[in-house]
Amino acid sequence: MTAEDIVFYLSLLGEALKHNGVYGEIILTGGAVMTLIHEARDSTKDIDALFEPKSLIYTLAHAIAEEHGLASDWLNDGVKGFISLPVLSRPYAVFGNLSIATVTPEYLLAMKLMALRPNTSDFEDVAFLLELIGITEGHQATELLENFFPANNIPPRVTYFLEEYFSRKRASQSP
Repeated sequence: MTAEDIVFYLSLLGEALKHNGVYGEIILTGGAVMTLIHEARDSTKDIDALFEPKSLIYTLAHAIAEEHGLASDWLNDGVKGFISLPVLSRPYAVFGNLSIATVTPEYLLAMKLMALRPNTSDFEDVAFLLELIGITEGHQATELLENFFPANNIPPRVTYFLEEYFSRKRASQSP
């Protein structure tokens, strides 16, 4: 889904909520934020989000998927395993009866680091967010991460990734 697609389908969802006389809220995360807000990529395969009312939004999203030939999980809350409370977000837009917010870059970086899945765009997203936020050392990234997740919950692969990332970055900047 491109940024335009994301806006289009969320607009349809907001209008469907309005038609049902119900208000909904959604917080976009993951690739949708990387595509829509940061323009760090051209598209995302789905929209990872937190939303309420969950069952109605899932029902409406499924109807939109059938009508427009989308995957049934084009809108999903699979990201809930990488959430730490409170979720830091910023208002984005209102479409019909749907209020939309996006997670902050710092929060998204923490989520992406906790997920850090191979064979995905997580590594590129993390590199982009480190640059965007201005993090230049591994300890800064670790401190940011510990603002959202307890240190003992941070997987060792995150530490290894950050060490390798900043080691390569320093090596590429050496004369």
